[in-house]
Amino acid sequence: MSHGIAPTWSSPCSGWRTRAEKYPNSQSYIPHRGDLKLAVVRNAPADSEGFTLALFSNPVGKERVAVDASGGVFVLAAHDFDGILGLAQRTLSLPKPNNFQATWVVKHERTSQPIDRILVAHVDLPSQPLEDYREEYTETSVQGFDKRKRELERAVDKIFELPLELWELTGVVLEARASGGEDDEGVLKRVRNVLGNVF
Repeated sequence: MSHGIAPTWSSPCSGWRTRAEKYPNSQSYIPHRGDLKLAVVRNAPADSEGFTLALFSNPVGKERVAVDASGGVFVLAAHDFDGILGLAQRTLSLPKPNNFQATWVVKHERTSQPIDRILVAHVDLPSQPLEDYREEYTETSVQGFDKRKRELERAVDKIFELPLELWELTGVVLEARASGGEDDEGVLKRVRNVLGNVF
């Protein structure tokens, strides 16, 4: 057991929801598969379809839209949207753990920690979801994310701590689960349909 100083999580993208603007008439928001850039879902015993976040951008209207875990729709500041996507792109070059869903497992005393799955959409998603979502996304997962822990249960290619970019990204996207408002089931259903067979 380590008695060193716990790492301190931080990110310039933290607080993105407070800087975002509410999407006008958000209940009527219609997401499009071709605009999907990033999706985050959670696997946990108490949350079988744990949608967390989806990011969409439309090159024509230059909209940068986030849908959070409760179905809230936001227009993100450009530096937040680009910062989150940039972190996600950097995780693509990390080595892949040789396990289910390429999962980086943070060391914890208790087992059955939630798994946060980060799915970077391929450039041209087909209009209809494919049977195998792995043909549509590049997936990286983190089990047991903690803002004060990076030590891994098992090393990955001689990496013993959760890589900084993945640690930062996971903390940022999980802010989408902190809304506390009532779920907008209409928006959530439309987003789940766009995401496809990821659940």
